[in-house]
Amino acid sequence: MQGSRNFNRHWLGCDAGWAVTSRGMLSEMIANATYISPHHSKSPWIFHLTALCSSTFVCPLATSLHSSRRHSSRISAAPPPTHGKNVDQASLLTALLAASSCVTAAPPSPPHKTADIVFKNGNIYTVDKKFKKVSSLAVKDGYITDTGSDSHVQKWIGATTKVVDLQGKMVMPGLVDAHMHVVSGGEFLLKCNLNYQPLPIEGVLAHVQGCIDSEAVGDDVWLEVVNMDWPGLVAQSGPVNKLNLDQLNANRPVMLRSADYHTVLANSRALEISGIDADTPDPANGVVERLPGSREPSGVLNDDASRLLAGPPRPTLPESIVAGKAALKLLREEGITTFQDAAANPSHNAIFNGIRAENALSARVYLDYRIATPDTLAAVDTIVQDAVAQITTMNDPSPLGPAPAVKWQAIKAFIDGVITYPTLTAAMVDPYWLPQEDPNAPWAPNGTFIVEPYWEPAFLTKALEQLFLAGIDAQLHTDGDLAVKVALDAAAAFKQKYPKKKFKLGLAHDEVTLESDWPRFVQLGVDAIMSYQWAQLSSFYIPDTFKTLADYRLDNLQAHPQIENAGRPIVYGSDWPIDPLDEFLALKVAVTRSGDPENPNSPASFGPPFDGPFPGAGVIGLTREQAIRSITINSAKFLRADDKIGSLQKGKLADPIILEKNFMEVPEEELGRNRVLVTVVGGEVVFIADDAANFVQLGGITAKFPNHDEDPLNKRLAARTIGGFAGKKLSSEGQKTAQLLRKRGQCLHHKH
Repeated sequence: MQGSRNFNRHWLGCDAGWAVTSRGMLSEMIANATYISPHHSKSPWIFHLTALCSSTFVCPLATSLHSSRRHSSRISAAPPPTHGKNVDQASLLTALLAASSCVTAAPPSPPHKTADIVFKNGNIYTVDKKFKKVSSLAVKDGYITDTGSDSHVQKWIGATTKVVDLQGKMVMPGLVDAHMHVVSGGEFLLKCNLNYQPLPIEGVLAHVQGCIDSEAVGDDVWLEVVNMDWPGLVAQSGPVNKLNLDQLNANRPVMLRSADYHTVLANSRALEISGIDADTPDPANGVVERLPGSREPSGVLNDDASRLLAGPPRPTLPESIVAGKAALKLLREEGITTFQDAAANPSHNAIFNGIRAENALSARVYLDYRIATPDTLAAVDTIVQDAVAQITTMNDPSPLGPAPAVKWQAIKAFIDGVITYPTLTAAMVDPYWLPQEDPNAPWAPNGTFIVEPYWEPAFLTKALEQLFLAGIDAQLHTDGDLAVKVALDAAAAFKQKYPKKKFKLGLAHDEVTLESDWPRFVQLGVDAIMSYQWAQLSSFYIPDTFKTLADYRLDNLQAHPQIENAGRPIVYGSDWPIDPLDEFLALKVAVTRSGDPENPNSPASFGPPFDGPFPGAGVIGLTREQAIRSITINSAKFLRADDKIGSLQKGKLADPIILEKNFMEVPEEELGRNRVLVTVVGGEVVFIADDAANFVQLGGITAKFPNHDEDPLNKRLAARTIGGFAGKKLSSEGQKTAQLLRKRGQCLHHKH
């Protein structure tokens, strides 16, 4: 028989090469075996087949073929000519299996690879498609190797595995913040800081004078004061200008920057040094405000007008690296494992790669290259070409791995300013409502005060088309409803022209949106990148911004749920340092549409009128699951990284965080009173709270970065803004500092 001859040839030549042909050979033998002599129970090839089946390599093959035979009516093969009776092939295979040890013998399993860390006995929210919850998670070489029950993951525990007993604590994916200004935030931590407090002018001057008195420097050294509550200041003190700052006992140039980063108040010395006078025109994307009845600058500089100032000088690279490390310390305390800096330039690349070179990068970095506003259609080409060249040159193209890297893949452009009074630089479809000559008269729409987008619609459409075709993503600052509409129109034009071309476009802030635009986000595949903490009452709204928007627009203010429920999940971005960095307060506001009177980072902690619900007839907040997804997997998708981060699934990078409280279970009023106990990035523990051992059994894990005051950076940060709900768990010295800050009597920034 041909089958027998083929088999004998292969069997007699059994060696390492035999395994290559064994599966095909065995199939051929069974398919062609149509004759068994009734007088030869031990036909030679049956003997060889029986012997062959005793090998551990072929046993699975024979078993597999037997299984396949059960699911088909016939083994497909053309039988060769025979010289005897036909025999059913299934009988042959049954005989084969019976004659062998295949059905009983099993090769020994190889030893299981052990994990570096196993987290067990917890409430681990994977944030997969089903929002599945498990109790255990294994980490090896920076990746998640398994999730499931404690008994399921037990096999990953070996002699060297560190086992963290979560004792029921919540674990979730590390936070992915899609809109921050991390370098600026780090610099602000080290500057004279007004701490976001709604102060009258007397309180502001007292703080600033304290900073001036604490520094023995020359008269030409600039003082930059940050995190000024500009709307709150004006609401309490009326119009404020350079004459107020000129009352300070100082000859130095002084500038105060609003927390929203859209307004600067400068003293006369700063304006003089900068050459800003009555003849200075307004820049393209900004306003130099004037004293009433004259062209003399008032010292109030809105948006790009602040760029006219000659100082303060930019920090040196070593100084910026220190600031970057200060920011990263705060980020890992907040559980942020990935962030996007939303207005970057090449200096950011040097800063974060400098930190990376020191092995001190504790979060994954995405940087958006800020582009200028073109003044002609032809200028768009030059701007886009520069952006593509810069991004391509600076980007690290390697795949995401356990160690944090620095990625460039998007641009940032400002389409308008902000909606807050008195700045009012956001582009709106309807006019702002403004005070009348009669101070007792209600505010009314002012048709002469129209704010147009900074970008001409045709310019934006052309720029996005060129960027998307070059493979570059975009994030646009769009605060007012007209800016949002113009940006969506540009996306619609691209989608109509290139219906099969995929692109990533994020519209940041979207504070006021048109109801007709809510479904367009999902229709066009555009992401709304929003800051939930702005849906709580604050001095940014009360009393004047609500008046300037008018009641009829309040239902369209901070429309996170409306956009989400229209079909496009929200992407979260904190916009830090515009507000104190408190991610769980923001998530609480997303759910409840109100602040938290017990969280010092919430304006509700100041009491009335900030402790009530946010306006909006019938507006219900996001669900807890929606809120969590927005700061994990949704943000990861916008960054094109959801295959590696954003959820806790097998094969993804190991970026879990452990929380003190279970966000999914605590009462609503406690949602913003949470904190991070442990932060892990790529399987490496980068932060452990000092008291974490009171909540979980750490199992021998240690943090890469210290928390203690011996760290020189921590000493410098001792005078920074007290951030997060953890501010209520400070040392006695820290509590005294916080109390003094809240008394608003002096600036303590430089006293350490």
